[in-house]
Amino acid sequence: MVASPYGGRLIQNVIEEPHEDLPMLEIGRRYALDAEKIGIGAYSPLEGFMGSSDLENVLYKNELNNGLPWTIPIILPVMAPPEEGERVYLNLNGNRFGFLEVEEVFRFNKKEIAEKVYSTLSPEHPGVAQVMSEPETAVSGKVWIFRRVSRDKTPAETREIFKKLGWRDVAGYQTRNPPHRAHEYVIRVAMEFVDGVFIHPVVGELKNDDFPPEAIVEAYDYFVKNYLPKNRALLDTLTIPMRYAGPKAAVFYAIIRRNYGCTHFVVGRDMAGVGNFYDPYGAQKMLREMDLGVEIIPVGEAFYCDICEGIVSERSCDHNARKKISMTLIRKLLSQGEEPPREIIRPQIASILKRYYKNTESLASSRRG
Repeated sequence: MVASPYGGRLIQNVIEEPHEDLPMLEIGRRYALDAEKIGIGAYSPLEGFMGSSDLENVLYKNELNNGLPWTIPIILPVMAPPEEGERVYLNLNGNRFGFLEVEEVFRFNKKEIAEKVYSTLSPEHPGVAQVMSEPETAVSGKVWIFRRVSRDKTPAETREIFKKLGWRDVAGYQTRNPPHRAHEYVIRVAMEFVDGVFIHPVVGELKNDDFPPEAIVEAYDYFVKNYLPKNRALLDTLTIPMRYAGPKAAVFYAIIRRNYGCTHFVVGRDMAGVGNFYDPYGAQKMLREMDLGVEIIPVGEAFYCDICEGIVSERSCDHNARKKISMTLIRKLLSQGEEPPREIIRPQIASILKRYYKNTESLASSRRG
């Protein structure tokens, strides 16, 4: 059977749009996406944004007030907080999509959150930069949604699809990049252990130099339709802000995939890492230490070996004839107008990425400016 929801109950705080005269609270897209995921149950057992007590426990104990393991704060910073006890509409770009029952208004320490979650205060870390740009006042409370912010499938929907496909064991596959050969290898390894793989790229808010969501989805769609067995893989998006928190983010993503019905979670090298901030296998270690009710499928770094003439991992090959595979390298080659070697990415997928690369480069430049 597909996995039970984290905490034992799938939260579904989705209602018909009320017609009440309530104050409006305008929030940014990253927090609107978090609110949506709370409402549809992706963040079960959370029913709302965290208060100060849950926040402290997450930062210092890696758990919620109820004792369940949890590693990433889900809070709502605001410039002009409403009053405690108020009910307010949540607005995105002037359009209301849900409401919040305000339980607590509290101040928090941005440096404390950055250091505890990301293990650094370096302004070069995108997570630290994001936290430090926010207001220092947050509001907590139960969230209800009546209009979707994204087009993602809900956990209830994916669970139903898994059942219809006859999948009892499902591996969640986390990514933020289009598929290169190492990604393909990891997905095929997972298929040896389960009935199906849920390919679930994060596309909500990425780094400046990451490929846009459209490129990621188109590339994976091409790969799934042309190179994987039918009815063995499901592709859908997870539109949330990418948390580049290494091992702590990996735990968070495993919890989310359990809520979507996954019994297994694929963990490769340096999951949710950025730069050289984290131990490349820290995520695998942390996930083994925590009881999340999800079985981990650990995979070593994959590369092309000239002697083996194929994609292997550091656990299955010790030849000194490796072609490193990374999206950083692929982006560099594309930026120089060069064709990435077919050993590291399929030419058909490289062609898809070329169409998006100039737009990606222009967008990154404008953001830096």
